[in-house]
Amino acid sequence: KSYDRSINRSVAVKAILSDEADPAEYAEALSRFRREAQAAGRLHHPNIVSIFEYGQDGGLAYIAMEFVKGRSLRDVLNETPKLDPEKALSIMQPMCAAFIHAHNGGVVHRDIKPANIMISDYGDVKVTDFGIARFESSDLTQEGEMLGTPSYMSPEQVLGKPVDRRSDIFSLGSMYYEMLSGQKAFSGSSMTEVIYAILNG
Repeated sequence: KSYDRSINRSVAVKAILSDEADPAEYAEALSRFRREAQAAGRLHHPNIVSIFEYGQDGGLAYIAMEFVKGRSLRDVLNETPKLDPEKALSIMQPMCAAFIHAHNGGVVHRDIKPANIMISDYGDVKVTDFGIARFESSDLTQEGEMLGTPSYMSPEQVLGKPVDRRSDIFSLGSMYYEMLSGQKAFSGSSMTEVIYAILNG
């Protein structure tokens, strides 16, 4: 959390430093970081965290974004693993509205999970972290590249195949299942077991 005097409000700041990784890793991280700013920055929706500024200062790259005072859906589920249907639906509906907007804008999130859904103290639902998002018209994900959080990945993501908005919809469904049942749709004691569960239902 930081305070931007130029706009007279609190902002959340996400940053990466060049000395945190070797040059090749930093270049890749910087590329994804910049893409997050570009993807989320082109989306203006009440249920998507707003991006105010992207910049670089020497070896520091940063994104200034809307500060959401509240907690993540992951925190909520850690406290109450199984939500009542009305509560789950009240979270799911604005999430769906956010992703309809993102998809209509040509942006695929690719890492939908409870930790990337913020719920403000006022009950507002906000989608954040477009760090591995891509534009549907782009070819940024190469064949064989697996990006995302395993428990919520679509089969296409697990196999490293190109994905589109349908992959996000699959992840949303997996998260909704968890909210209603109190357990992950696909689980296992290792990543291999999780991937097997996703591919074999």
